[in-house]
Amino acid sequence: MGYSTLLLIHSWLRWAFLLAALYAIIRSLNGKINNKPFGKEENTAAKVLVALTHTMLLLGLVLWFISPNVQQALSQGASIFMKDKVMRALVMEMEHPLINIIAVVLIQLGRIKSKKAYEDSSKHMRSLVYYGIGLLLILSRIPWGTTPMFRGME
Repeated sequence: MGYSTLLLIHSWLRWAFLLAALYAIIRSLNGKINNKPFGKEENTAAKVLVALTHTMLLLGLVLWFISPNVQQALSQGASIFMKDKVMRALVMEMEHPLINIIAVVLIQLGRIKSKKAYEDSSKHMRSLVYYGIGLLLILSRIPWGTTPMFRGME
């Protein structure tokens, strides 16, 4: 599978992730507000969210390593690409992956902490907080204007 295919899959999976995150957050918010039990639906929503989050992270890391731009910069040697502002930004700019890794960790922690909580209210609250912060971090790093699926549609 080539770089452009993986990039397209990564781009499309963002929508599945966003839906799963919103669904899990809404379930937790509803459970917290209405004092509902943390049941099978919440567990399933959390499992799907965590699976999609980890899949997105894995694809993103693979994409970074096989990126033609990164490969070109690395093949030139550090002394050359460090002098070129654009190439340096491509290789060294870690804001997108770093923030998303933090978000994945927070979402995973939310899943773990909600499973370990004893009270349903606490389970909902932990899910709500961790998933919410994770979602906000990921939303802040999505390159909305450079989405491959929208290229050529202008």
